Amino acid sequence: MVRSNSEKRIDLLTTHTTLLILALVFIFPVFYTLMTSFKSRGDVLTTPPTIFPREWSFEAYDTVINGSPMVREYIPNTFINSFFSSIIIVPLAGLAGYTFSRYKFPGSRALELLVLGLMMIPGLTNLLPLYRMASDLRLLNTNEIMIAVYTAGGLPFSIWIVRSFFDAIPHELEEAAMIDGCTPVGALWRIVVPLALPGLFAAFLLNFVDTWNEFLAAVVLAVSDKTATVGLYDFQSSFEIAYNVWAAASIVIVIPVLAVFLALRSVFFRAMLEGALKG
Repeated sequence: MVRSNSEKRIDLLTTHTTLLILALVFIFPVFYTLMTSFKSRGDVLTTPPTIFPREWSFEAYDTVINGSPMVREYIPNTFINSFFSSIIIVPLAGLAGYTFSRYKFPGSRALELLVLGLMMIPGLTNLLPLYRMASDLRLLNTNEIMIAVYTAGGLPFSIWIVRSFFDAIPHELEEAAMIDGCTPVGALWRIVVPLALPGLFAAFLLNFVDTWNEFLAAVVLAVSDKTATVGLYDFQSSFEIAYNVWAAASIVIVIPVLAVFLALRSVFFRAMLEGALKG
């Protein structure tokens, strides 16, 4: 059935309108938080609340940057935990995903399902044994325990992400490379890995963002060596919540992970394009 031009325009208008509404729904909380961060303490408590500040103020950012350890300690701790756990996950997930994709051995399917089942275990159930293990090993309040926990938690999901990219790469490319003289490891490194770069970058970015926002394990295992999300509670007292300072701290926390995402986004899309051309 051939549709008329008017029907195509209506469909296009409907689609763009729906996407615009959804975009506004997701953007509005971020925009409201940004506007709140520029309000003074008295302006935040006005009734009815206003979206834009009546008088623009930077007192909240001054409190976060100069009056708290957020920028000096909490954000660097979060970056170390997120970056190094994501870096470790990429080669481990790549090797495991390649193995599941290319080699079938007795019990391989059961092992795949076991990895998938690990994602079904709630993180809350692991906190008590993790705390006991960290305490016995004297690793509480250290970056080492947080990196280990984040690596173990993000590995199962990353394996399945990377495995799907390896499944899409034809076996014939590796066979042709080995005919030309490559070893299996050489074919993996020179042929398969470049084509799977989008999946590896996707695993890195997803784990980096997920661990950057993680709260539950950090508040239990890193009480004194706080991460950024746990450090937000420094701006809450028993009698008052400084909403403008919370908003400013939230914006400051978002900036590093947003910068990393924007920096790696170009690499991610370039890797996808190169992989498509080589394939």
